[in-house]
Amino acid sequence: MKRHFFFAVLALMTVIFSCTSLYAGQNHLDRFYVGVGGSYAVEDFDDSPDYDNSWGINAKIGYHTHPLLDIELDFDYLGKFEGDAVDLEILTCMFALKGYFPISTEKVKLSTVVGTGVMHADSGLDDEIDLCGKVGLGLDFFTTQDISIGIEGNYTFGFGDLDDIRYFNFTIGAAYHF
Repeated sequence: MKRHFFFAVLALMTVIFSCTSLYAGQNHLDRFYVGVGGSYAVEDFDDSPDYDNSWGINAKIGYHTHPLLDIELDFDYLGKFEGDAVDLEILTCMFALKGYFPISTEKVKLSTVVGTGVMHADSGLDDEIDLCGKVGLGLDFFTTQDISIGIEGNYTFGFGDLDDIRYFNFTIGAAYHF
């Protein structure tokens, strides 16, 4: 197991350093950004009664570290997934890496998103907090150098006590880069 982990880290480091050397000659300004948006989640809960899908809101704070990588702190609140017996509210706070594909342009950037963090699920009868993760794809359109409109689709899943909480989350929002 340790050997597999070592080779995985070595491969990741090779990719990062290769990408860094590709873009070393470009003039790049590190920038922070903040964004807000709306969400629509399609439930994929395991072993649960049927729930309706849910609308929500999201907010993010990010840092553009490299032409191919952003680091984000992402908050999602999904209001009531209405069920037969109980309703369920979900709040997540995740640290995410947003990797841009090299085919992206200055105005349109295609990305992949991977994140992990904490999920809070409240049904009114039961209140649980545990780890969660997400994987997805995103697309950012820069209307100006400082303003972008982004869409993202991801699959969010809980661990431990919340391993049956899973959903597809689709977001659209705007961000200001400063």
